Amino acid sequence: MGIKITARGFELPDYLEQHIKEAFFKFDKFKIAFQSKDVFMKLEEGRKFTVEIATKSNLGKIDATGEANELIDAFNEAFNEAFYRLERQIIKHKEKPQAHLSEKAQKEKENLIKEEAETLAKL
Repeated sequence: MGIKITARGFELPDYLEQHIKEAFFKFDKFKIAFQSKDVFMKLEEGRKFTVEIATKSNLGKIDATGEANELIDAFNEAFNEAFYRLERQIIKHKEKPQAHLSEKAQKEKENLIKEEAETLAKL
């Protein structure tokens, strides 16, 4: 899956394109299937850069935004936010089945206690 990079209001330097691709390699460690990875960059009035990162994966959508006077700083801010959100979604996704299992185990435990109490009452 490639990364779609869009720059509005300026020409994207080659070194920054390489920096973006290297940064997204960090997502590979999660072993998630991404449907899309989009980076939108624009130059606002007053020489302020805005970077938006939007990804879609089997865990859901992640959107992050960064603003700074330097383009690379705006990207790093947005990327760090997106990376943090992805980690949170992965943790939530992994813990969800365990939480469900623990509720089931708790109900089974309560049923066993009731059965033991009924058996003791009959004696």
